[in-house]
Amino acid sequence: MSSEAKDLNTNQFLTIPALALPDTVRYTFTTRHGGLGARSGGLRSPDDWNVVAESFGIEPDRLVTANQVHGDDAVLVDAGNYRHIRQMQADMLLTNVPGIAVGVETADCVPILLVDPATPAVAAIHAGWRSTVKKIVHKAVRTMQHHFGSEPSRMIAAIGPAIGPECYEVDEPVMGLVRDAFSFWQEAAAARTNGRWSLDLAQLNRIELMQAGLMERNVQAAEMCTSCRRDLFYSFRAEGRTGRMLSVIMIKPST
Repeated sequence: MSSEAKDLNTNQFLTIPALALPDTVRYTFTTRHGGLGARSGGLRSPDDWNVVAESFGIEPDRLVTANQVHGDDAVLVDAGNYRHIRQMQADMLLTNVPGIAVGVETADCVPILLVDPATPAVAAIHAGWRSTVKKIVHKAVRTMQHHFGSEPSRMIAAIGPAIGPECYEVDEPVMGLVRDAFSFWQEAAAARTNGRWSLDLAQLNRIELMQAGLMERNVQAAEMCTSCRRDLFYSFRAEGRTGRMLSVIMIKPST
């Protein structure tokens, strides 16, 4: 489903209209107009996320990100450790604490937000190709099952803007890892010339989420290419050194 801009001005925040999330959850995907580097020519500044925290109604230190390393490590965020997460290495953050927002930063990689509306619990996942072949989304679902008692069939996933297959090309060594990891790889890859491949990272993660037990209707994607839409998004492949967008989710505190 296509995304629509809402909140703030200059298309800073995006949501997925088809996503049926409960009122107890708040989420957003920022654009290059509201991302890290938006006000400094691509240079990153941590306080750029303050406007997101403000729109969520929380203090800036309660919007939590980690040091992303293209792995599959998870960190459980709670009221005791949330101030220290930024120094940790992880590509997946999970919490069931209301009023703590977890997020990932991207500029082509696939951002995925997971919700268990019953517990409730949420997760933010950063899935570049390395994390994808490590099946990070499958691990996220299992981690939520283990720690929160989440049932995959009731979970909801939002896949944010990422580089699309029309712009994302990989070589044979990477493609070999994809084939080894996913029996369904042909649904997300197409051969190009000179031994290179077009790869749809968002589609790989979408199918993997369903393999992990999510219902197809509960997996919704923005379907917007960060490289094609550089008017809206940062793209590392297209721009080199650049800023980052934030994909973030939170269980609303009770009033």
